[in-house]
Amino acid sequence: MEKMEKIYMIYSYTKGTTQLLTPVISSIADPQSPDHPSSERIDLGALQMQALNIPRKIEFFIPFHLAQCKIKALLNKLTLKKFDSISDQIIFYANNRRDGCMLREIVRLIFESHDESNFCAIYAQLCFRLMERVDHKIIAIKKFRNKFLQGGTLFKKYLLDRCEKDFKKGWKVNMMSYENYEAIKIRKQGLGLIRFIGELFKLKIIAKKTMHECIEKLLKLPEEEEMESLCILMNIVGKQLDYIESNNNEQRMEPYFERMKELSTSPNLSNQIKFLLMNVIDLRDNAWKPRESRSEIFKLNSNV
Repeated sequence: MEKMEKIYMIYSYTKGTTQLLTPVISSIADPQSPDHPSSERIDLGALQMQALNIPRKIEFFIPFHLAQCKIKALLNKLTLKKFDSISDQIIFYANNRRDGCMLREIVRLIFESHDESNFCAIYAQLCFRLMERVDHKIIAIKKFRNKFLQGGTLFKKYLLDRCEKDFKKGWKVNMMSYENYEAIKIRKQGLGLIRFIGELFKLKIIAKKTMHECIEKLLKLPEEEEMESLCILMNIVGKQLDYIESNNNEQRMEPYFERMKELSTSPNLSNQIKFLLMNVIDLRDNAWKPRESRSEIFKLNSNV
């Protein structure tokens, strides 16, 4: 049977039953073909196929918009407890297309979600998992530096390109141009991006050189938004950067903190931002170990 006829049959069988479009088999090719050995096929949907009375010879090619909706729903359900199950399903949908467009869409959907600060670490873990397990047969339709990127390398390229684009764009808001809720939304997205970048660095997805470039750029623009972002970033990556420096005899962190000490007394910054700067400086002075708050000290003393 020709490819187009197979797709038509899939649509006719599944019309009105999109809720049953769960992962079944990875490709549209003939499952008996020597180019598609059984070890490479995913067979998770025998019961669904049996319920729909679909011959096992027919394989699903999931339409882009359905995969997109499914991935978005899965991202909304992503938690540490469900991480393995949900990430495996997302990887299935990522592998359903060979041209890389689904990888780019997954990056876009992750960036729509990373402004939730509590989930930045788990989204970074998801990216790491995708880089490890995305099918190497997925190939970019355009060359990068005279070669076609594949699989996890292609996903990483899309991910880092989006990080760079959003970081360069910034999230400074002209309050004369935006309503207050819009300003809050943009600020939240910007701080979410900073947290996400920090978590990607901790997993060695973002290089040390890139992280230093981010810090230097923030220090060159010592305004409220940049300093808040810098403090968030240092809280996430500072300990790791110091550790790398101590092993490589580098001295890049010291000038950063000298500059931060100067800025902590700047009349151009609010007391809130100065307090954030002093907190990060104090954290580093204490070997990146948070000091006990007064309330915690009181609780300890009361239990003695």
